[in-house]
Amino acid sequence: MEQSSLYERPDLYDLMAPRDAILERFYVEIAREGGNRVLDLACGSGRLTIPLAQAGLEVVGADLSPAMLESARNQARAHAVEPGFVQADMRDFDLGGRTFETIIVAMNSVLHLHSLDDFKGFFGSVGRHLSPNGRLVFDAFLPDIALLNADPDKRELIGTVVHDDLGMITVEETARYEPLAQVRHVDWYWSSEAEKDFWQVKLPMRSIFPQEMPLLIASGGLRLITRFGDFDRGPLAAGSMRQICLCGL
Repeated sequence: MEQSSLYERPDLYDLMAPRDAILERFYVEIAREGGNRVLDLACGSGRLTIPLAQAGLEVVGADLSPAMLESARNQARAHAVEPGFVQADMRDFDLGGRTFETIIVAMNSVLHLHSLDDFKGFFGSVGRHLSPNGRLVFDAFLPDIALLNADPDKRELIGTVVHDDLGMITVEETARYEPLAQVRHVDWYWSSEAEKDFWQVKLPMRSIFPQEMPLLIASGGLRLITRFGDFDRGPLAAGSMRQICLCGL
């Protein structure tokens, strides 16, 4: 069984992260409210960078993965837009003094940060790249206690997708929660009709509880301005699936 990072295979990653019109509308509107200069941090294959550029915004996409950046550049050319792209680690980055009116970290990417040092580095780097009235906007799943207590040996089907070359693919996961670190260790197993478990990837994701989030933001020198519970800007409530945070200096 091949085992590597999900972000080394943009062709498979994109199948599990299709375009979402509601998410795109939210981030485009938020960016337009702030100004014109946007940094799409942890941009992946450009899923959000491209709609931001299509909206006429001056956007830079940044990601740690060379494979994802190459895919993003190719997809940008296919959509006839020209955002900038740069390789950067969101835990510690320096874009040469450039500042942005909006910095976006979408689709749970902040959950790849695990330690307090990770968060301090992330929020500190973001703060150095925000314009005086700029905003950091990001979303993260709210921890689901039932998921955290799930049987770590039980496989759950999370999706069925169709790949151009590999055909029908099923994706299953197992997950083990590490309570002291608040990290959910997820393994995804990919199977085609020709080969079961032809690929396995690990996705260790941090759980951030609602009362903890403002403290993490403050630890990096930023402040939480407001939170939403969905991309329609509904309030954060007990039944919310995610917390969407707007932060400033």
